[in-house]
Amino acid sequence: MTATIAPTSRIGPTESDPTTDPVLAEPPLAEPPSGGALHGLDPIAHRAFKALNRYFMIPIHRAGLGAWLGSPIGGCMLLLRVRGRKSGIVRETPLNYLVADGSVWIVAGFGPKTEWYRNLVADPAVEVVLPTRRLAGTAVEVRSPAVRARILPALIRATGLPSFLAGVNPWTATEAQVTDALDFVPLIRIDPADGWLDPGPDDPGGRAWIWRQALVLGASLLILRSLRRLVR
Repeated sequence: MTATIAPTSRIGPTESDPTTDPVLAEPPLAEPPSGGALHGLDPIAHRAFKALNRYFMIPIHRAGLGAWLGSPIGGCMLLLRVRGRKSGIVRETPLNYLVADGSVWIVAGFGPKTEWYRNLVADPAVEVVLPTRRLAGTAVEVRSPAVRARILPALIRATGLPSFLAGVNPWTATEAQVTDALDFVPLIRIDPADGWLDPGPDDPGGRAWIWRQALVLGASLLILRSLRRLVR
């Protein structure tokens, strides 16, 4: 993929914004807890997780079929494209996300050591492939406690079952519990180059998943019915 935005030196605000703090001016985030989060996956599970992304999730999004995977149960996913800080090669990562305040929000689930996060620190120019649209933008880390307390619970609840990997029950945890559980997680806001972004029907909170999943279920039932007839 050809980069569409000139690289910059590090993550930082694109304009004066009291809710955003430059990374290098801030104290380090809390240390990740010893278990119950993504970083605590055992090596085999971690490799399986990466293989699922590489051989299924990424090809699905490249093919423009990401919208068919979205639901409140599994959340909606985007494909983040960011340039490697050492290789210069564009890397792709599927992530759960939220659209709020005119921007796209994501979290680095493995904490500050997350590879794509470290790449963003070197070059915050990114491309994001949403389920039904694509945009270029600039990544900004937001450390404001007030913003984290507002955005993190909404993002986690939009994630659905995958949020259990972070040790959080999205349907029963309070906002304070979510914020505390993820106090080591970098919260990233992606500001679209084209300006304000409104959530669409295939983004978290939208209703397009209903007819899509109904269609998938109906097609699956028809296929099973046909297979049963063949084996009789």
